[in-house]
Amino acid sequence: MKLYTFPDVTARMPLLAEFDDAPTDKEVDALVAQLRPRLRNVIGVTIGKGGQGKTTLAANVAYMLAEEQAARAANGKSAKPILYIELDANGNGRREFGLQEGEFDDDGARLLKAITFDGEFTVVRDVKPYLDSAVSGSRLGDLSSRISRISMAHGSGAYLLLALLLAQISHFYRWIILDFSPGDKETQRSGMAAATHHVAPVMDSDNGTLDGLTTLAQLLRRTRKVLNPEAEIAAIAFLGFNKREEKQTAQLEIVRTKIEDQLIAANLDPGLMLDGFVRKAEGLATLCRNQGRPAREMAMAAAGELKDHATGELVPRPRDERGRLVEKAPAIKLASDYGDLVGDLIRRVRARNNVLREKDGQGAVA
Repeated sequence: MKLYTFPDVTARMPLLAEFDDAPTDKEVDALVAQLRPRLRNVIGVTIGKGGQGKTTLAANVAYMLAEEQAARAANGKSAKPILYIELDANGNGRREFGLQEGEFDDDGARLLKAITFDGEFTVVRDVKPYLDSAVSGSRLGDLSSRISRISMAHGSGAYLLLALLLAQISHFYRWIILDFSPGDKETQRSGMAAATHHVAPVMDSDNGTLDGLTTLAQLLRRTRKVLNPEAEIAAIAFLGFNKREEKQTAQLEIVRTKIEDQLIAANLDPGLMLDGFVRKAEGLATLCRNQGRPAREMAMAAAGELKDHATGELVPRPRDERGRLVEKAPAIKLASDYGDLVGDLIRRVRARNNVLREKDGQGAVA
């Protein structure tokens, strides 16, 4: 791992300063039109309710996409890294990749400066093979208030600062995964203005989850009007539900029915719900987070197949807090769930991108 600062990333604030006080809708529309084609590889993971597995899902999506790119490179094919960015001051994204309290952990100071103070954009490169990460932390607690103050002078243009930053570096990455807070409307609006495809994680069966989906849909509708006409929910992903004989139980069936009714009432496609889901495995999921290993990496380590990407040597099999070796079979099953889910998600995202490219007159790509 090493810190890497992108060269030639131009300042964003002077662009907003060109507007007379708050920009007009026409000025914002012109800027957005330039940004959108550069941000179609940006996937946002968020929902309007906490505790739904947002960060765990985002981290595992990022890792599995990076693993795909590493495999392409190993087979002599073209490959680009994946970028993971967490915009949650209270999130665990650093822990998911073993960055918490490490030498590169600045508590989100660099990321805050990059988004709102025209600072350099610095990432931790090679957190995992073909995976880079911008470090989050409590310093991002100032992000919302900073965006709000900028909006007083530049109106809705303030919510485009993140999009302006990512548009300049997106071509270096195959995918950018944005993980942003459900309880912070300023930050969430900025994330929605940047991401083209949004994934909503669902972990609970209570009505609060339905309210969270409603909040997300409402925010997206407002975002599409001014900041990002391409922002859509690409998928709803279910996490932490029981499996019986590798099939869903009545609990998830009930949740799916509730959400289907809600989607139909909102004139949305019930097909947004991914068929596959991630099984309940609280102990193993906690162990993955505590050891900084996404599910797929933990599975390979438990099977004795994980190699250190710096030395090439096999990594010792992981142990739990009691010193017991992590069981291979449950770890592989959990990783398989994520693999199925991510595969379905990316197929949908690619299909959406083809539609957007055809609207541009560029034609679909494989």
